[in-house]
Amino acid sequence: MNCKDILVAQLNACHNHDTWFVSLQSALRGLTAEQASEKTKNSANSIHEIVNHLIYYNERYLNRFNGITNPKGVESNDDTFTENAHRSWKLTVETMDHIMSEWIISVKDSQEDRLQQWVADLTHLTIHTTYHIGQIVHIRKEQGSWNPSNGVH
Repeated sequence: MNCKDILVAQLNACHNHDTWFVSLQSALRGLTAEQASEKTKNSANSIHEIVNHLIYYNERYLNRFNGITNPKGVESNDDTFTENAHRSWKLTVETMDHIMSEWIISVKDSQEDRLQQWVADLTHLTIHTTYHIGQIVHIRKEQGSWNPSNGVH
């Protein structure tokens, strides 16, 4: 398995292929806007805020990977959770799905030597996304909106 195959497998696992953990699509499936906006007593951020945070970092790194200049960033990491807070839940999910799909396409279309230059950033990005998928599932379990048939009992 070469670098490209590994990175595509990681991105697919994060995006929409359930493996040892549920994918982001599975973690968000069936979640209403109200549930996505709810903060449980143990969560600092809502699921909607976590997905905004994932959009912020995945989009900025995707732009960098594709040679696109990013607009000025936010002041702090905390601001990434509320960046685009006005965006509807439906549009937030669609945006995240689009970014993850674009990541997979971009990696598949890249030359192996380019991927070697990016392997550390991309593996950290997928680990970061996976960490937040775990948070989302945990929050959903706390609020009673998680269906165990989706995985992670």
